[in-house]
Amino acid sequence: MSQQADDINKPLPRKSRAESLAWAKEYTTAMAHYAEVKITDDPAPREHFQDCVGQNDEVPEDGRYTLTYAAYVKLGEDQHIATVRKLRKALEAHGVRITGHTERPKTTEAILYGKNDKEGYFIIADSVNPPGTIRLSVSTPCFLPPEAKQQHF
Repeated sequence: MSQQADDINKPLPRKSRAESLAWAKEYTTAMAHYAEVKITDDPAPREHFQDCVGQNDEVPEDGRYTLTYAAYVKLGEDQHIATVRKLRKALEAHGVRITGHTERPKTTEAILYGKNDKEGYFIIADSVNPPGTIRLSVSTPCFLPPEAKQQHF
């Protein structure tokens, strides 16, 4: 059996949607803490669950999903770059591999991408609209609900 086939049939981590959402909220709260900023309710946090799609575009019917959760921070645009730099330093200290970091001083925008290779989640921290807003986002790996029987391909 090839390595690719082994990966397809490898057991998925199990977590309920409620557990994933609670974890994502905690993680974005920790990101805000590391950056020394406060999450706002305007704009309201956003959650998006989506079915996992296989490498050959198969969509299993066993309930597997990913979650992307975003929380927002209101902050003077002149503080975005310094705030994202502070967050980067803290994330790196906590084992997150930074996969991209862009700063645009003329427009006072910052974009940070990272991945926790051990746990498989992705993070984004970036300047977004409306002006003066930073998004703190986390995306989970594919999870299987605890009660589901995993399909194999």
